[in-house]
Amino acid sequence: YCINHPLSCLELAKFENNFIYQNFFETCRLQANMIELKLDGFLLSPIQRICQYPLQLNELLKYTKNDHRDYENIQQAVNTMRDVASFINERKRRMEYVEIIHKWQSTVENWQGKNLIETSTQGLGRADAYLYQNGKKEQVTLFLFDHVLIICRKDRRNCLIYFGRADLDNSEFEDLIDGKVSRLDEENLVHLLFAWRLFDRIQNKSYLFSHRTPLDKMQMIDALEYERAYVEENLSKGLEIPLYTRLATLKTQQYLADQPTPMSRSTTATSFPSITKPNRSISAILRTSNSQCNNQSIISTTTTSTAVDHPPVSRRRFVPSRKSSLPRFVRSSSRDSSTDDSLRPIKSRFRFWS
Repeated sequence: YCINHPLSCLELAKFENNFIYQNFFETCRLQANMIELKLDGFLLSPIQRICQYPLQLNELLKYTKNDHRDYENIQQAVNTMRDVASFINERKRRMEYVEIIHKWQSTVENWQGKNLIETSTQGLGRADAYLYQNGKKEQVTLFLFDHVLIICRKDRRNCLIYFGRADLDNSEFEDLIDGKVSRLDEENLVHLLFAWRLFDRIQNKSYLFSHRTPLDKMQMIDALEYERAYVEENLSKGLEIPLYTRLATLKTQQYLADQPTPMSRSTTATSFPSITKPNRSISAILRTSNSQCNNQSIISTTTTSTAVDHPPVSRRRFVPSRKSSLPRFVRSSSRDSSTDDSLRPIKSRFRFWS
């Protein structure tokens, strides 16, 4: 309900632009002897209540003695409502990436296949690499999303040109040993360093990549492993955004962009301006509640990430230290005994999604 709230307000605004519906809504309000409150106010009420429940329960817990028979039940209720609010907050944050990746796709020329929002909701990173096909070496840029890896090359104008893709749900990658090549590589007389292979079972196609440094390669492998864990986490926690919701959200943004001027108060819902700034409807409420809960319950989607502890996904070197489900590929500050210190001074060329 919270994720679809902007869509609901948009549909209501369309109805209130119609003079017939305006009169109908006003007649119903007068006959019911209701206060002068627009319908969008009622649509917002459930969201406000979700944000109020953690505050009320937290106050109740504060004045309940530890030895009271209901103390544990109240504590459990507080934790449950905080989890619900965090879940809503995380879903809302991820929905905001739908328009971002759609705009990114429009910058890529000669796009082929499915649109990106049909397969993905989150950009995870990018890296420069070399692709070997038919004995030829070509410099490409890899863009990693959940479920898919997009391969692009650049033309003389430095513009991105679509080159290919790999369905990561039906792919497997192999970390190749330096100096050792497979039969296919031997036929093409290719001897590679810092290489790895990706095989797409759907296309029955193999991609052979290499990087300039061993650190670039290790971070790319770690990113691919994290992508699998990221998708798995979404499915297990119900954070996967349905396709119809993604398309509806994109349609809403396009509709708002086509509006020449803001609508007046007499012809639209009172909170319609907040639709153009979705962070001010749901996320602002979450941010207010967060400040009153001593930064323990609800996290704002516009400034910080959701604090949820997860165990490490990979045991490889340079494993990111993650405290949330957000993709943050940052090397851990703690020194790991298994880490090769000779690689530390090497500057990585793996640039992660902003």
